[in-house]
Order: sequence, then C-alpha cells, then structure tokens
Amino acid sequence: MKDGAGLDYSELDEFNKRILRFVADEFPKETRGFTGRAGNRLAKRLRAAYKAKTKKKTGNLRKGVKKGRPYMYNGNEFQVRVYNKAPHAWLIEHGHVMCDKHGNPIKKGGKEIHVPGKHVVGPLSNDFAEEFSEMTDEFLDQMLEVI
Repeated sequence: MKDGAGLDYSELDEFNKRILRFVADEFPKETRGFTGRAGNRLAKRLRAAYKAKTKKKTGNLRKGVKKGRPYMYNGNEFQVRVYNKAPHAWLIEHGHVMCDKHGNPIKKGGKEIHVPGKHVVGPLSNDFAEEFSEMTDEFLDQMLEVI
C-alpha cells in the first residue's frame, strides 16, 4: 500500500497482521473479550440505525438485534455474529411485495405493490469497518504494553 507521497506501508501492514496473530495465539481470553466488545458496539449501532430509518410500531425489530458468542473461525480467527432474529427483519432490509392476510399479492392498477427495502445493515457494516480498525489499533496498543 502506498500513500500520496510514495511511501510503501505494505511491510507495516504485514507487521500489524503478525502482531494480531501473535496476540490471538498468546492471549485468547483477551482477544475473545475484545471481539465480544466489538460485537456489542456493532449491535448498539444497528439498533440505532433501525430506529433512525424505520417508524416505531412495536419495537420488536430493534429488540430482535442479537450478538452471538465469539468463536474461532478456521482455527485462527475470532469472529462474532450480529444478527436480527425478528421474523420480519429481512422484509424491511430487502423489501417485499405487499400481501393481504391470505398471502395473495395486493394489486393497484394491475401491478403488485412493492415496498422498497431500507438497506440498513449494508451501509452500517461499511461504516463500522473504520471504527473497528481504530478499536483494533487501541487493543493492540494495550496488548503491547502488557508484553
């Protein structure tokens, strides 16, 4: 990776990745805790995004946002899932065709009424990537002080 001045940071990026792998191997409990905190922060931001982009009717959409347990992925990476367990979350996220209580599509002027999706999760995850990078840098700094 090069910046505008022509400086090459690829070795620094590789060093950062090696330190992250070392910390994950030597301090799994702390790394698991960090991953859980990052998941909590993402879940909190997801609830706020749902509140901002949708009208509150019952609040079940925001109550459905859950964070799973941190786990090892492929034996070398910690991951955590943040998801919405509300049964109607995917309808709001991706959009849907309006139906009556029997499941038949409602038509207006011969065309089905399509409700567009709000697309809350995608842009939020892209925005969270930068915040997660900052969190990772702070975590590495703390771990380097311990070492």
